[in-house]
Amino acid sequence: MPINRVLLLTLFIPLLTCCTRKENNVIVSKGYKEIDAVLKDSVPTVFNGKCYTVIHVEGKAVYERGFGEYDGNTKLLIASSSKWLSAAVLMSLVDEGKLNLTDTIGKFLRIYTNNHKGHITIAQLLSHTSGFPGSSTQGYESNVLISLAQATDQIAMHVDLQNEPGTNFCYGGLSMQIAGRICEIVSKKGWKMLAAEKIFTPCGMTNTDYGITSNPQIAGGVRSTGNDYIKFLDMMMNKGLAYNGKQVLSESAVEAIEKGYIGNATIEYSPYPAQLLKSRNFYGLGNWRDVTDNNDNLIENSSPGLFGTHPWINRSKRMTGIVLAFMDKGFIRTAPTCLEIRKLARE
Repeated sequence: MPINRVLLLTLFIPLLTCCTRKENNVIVSKGYKEIDAVLKDSVPTVFNGKCYTVIHVEGKAVYERGFGEYDGNTKLLIASSSKWLSAAVLMSLVDEGKLNLTDTIGKFLRIYTNNHKGHITIAQLLSHTSGFPGSSTQGYESNVLISLAQATDQIAMHVDLQNEPGTNFCYGGLSMQIAGRICEIVSKKGWKMLAAEKIFTPCGMTNTDYGITSNPQIAGGVRSTGNDYIKFLDMMMNKGLAYNGKQVLSESAVEAIEKGYIGNATIEYSPYPAQLLKSRNFYGLGNWRDVTDNNDNLIENSSPGLFGTHPWINRSKRMTGIVLAFMDKGFIRTAPTCLEIRKLARE
């Protein structure tokens, strides 16, 4: 074969393979064409032309499509979708007997007892019922110039409780920062190393992290991909068993994450539309219990983020899914479309 033809084929074949692979990554199974139509219609206007969506049933892809340059390996800051992951990290330590959800923070952080805040429980920290505001005016929970230990000490000394623990639901990131520091203390490891060791690595999440700061935002600092996050969701769907056969969490740990912790607490602040919160126990540990039956049994839970990423699990259909997006005010803009997709998937 003439050398110029060989050279031409050498250049052309990788390009052809790339195009074929991209086309092969589009999966629209029977029954999901309406979801595909909703996304095709809304992505140009709602998602600024860019998003990636994947839906699994029994761990197998039934729908997958990327728009714009987004695909399953696109890595984005996922904001509050981090909360679900962080709850799982903490529950791995409960599995090991290193802490309990009923433990109070004063047991691990004497500075909170000294400042009359030591009676808050671990469960209250993760369910936004601790009595703390969702964020501090000083921004301790997001200050990249200090460590997680320094941030939690500053919170203890300078952030007042707004309510008695357990009486009010105030969504945010501050209380989860304290939970993260407690995990560091009992494990004797930094949060980022702990998350990788207990959740990311055993789930096969090779492209997920909490960034480079020494004060990682426990409630909102994760960067991840659709391919990675769906592995976490499948693990949760399978009662703690990852796709690779590793038991990442116990079944009881998964149940604890999905259990409702709100009770009769008053909603002080919730980004989730109040009219959509049908259950009194609408929040678990790091996730919303947003679809339940008449007996408050969980049907569907989720953990959408500020920038538009929206992961969910439907237990009745053994379905997991995530819409990956990133834009200003993304949750407000994309939530109606994401909720419509979830509704169509349920039907």
